[in-house]
Amino acid sequence: MASGQYRLFLLMFATLLLIGVSTAAEENNFGGYTPIKDINDPHVQALGEFAVTVHNSRAGTKLNFLKVIYGETQVVNGINYKVVIELLHGALYEAVVYEKRQLSSIDPLNVWCGEGSE
Repeated sequence: MASGQYRLFLLMFATLLLIGVSTAAEENNFGGYTPIKDINDPHVQALGEFAVTVHNSRAGTKLNFLKVIYGETQVVNGINYKVVIELLHGALYEAVVYEKRQLSSIDPLNVWCGEGSE
């Protein structure tokens, strides 16, 4: 009889564990992109401006940053920020900035920028 109760306990525990893991994965969206809640956050805006600066230096252009109008994040070994940037002359620019998180600082040196639709 005790063996049957033990098996029932293990079955219930395993079921609850699976439900907990499933819920945590859905809430954190591991590997997927999640919309940025506060697009006006100064850090998000600074990353957008950084992306335009890097693009200008690499491409020899003089695009003028206005603001980030939309963005998503993806948790990897750091954070990918996929942002849509409005330029001063009205064109839209899309960039992905990889931000490597360290214990003491943030190092946004690794960046990939790609042009969006204009």
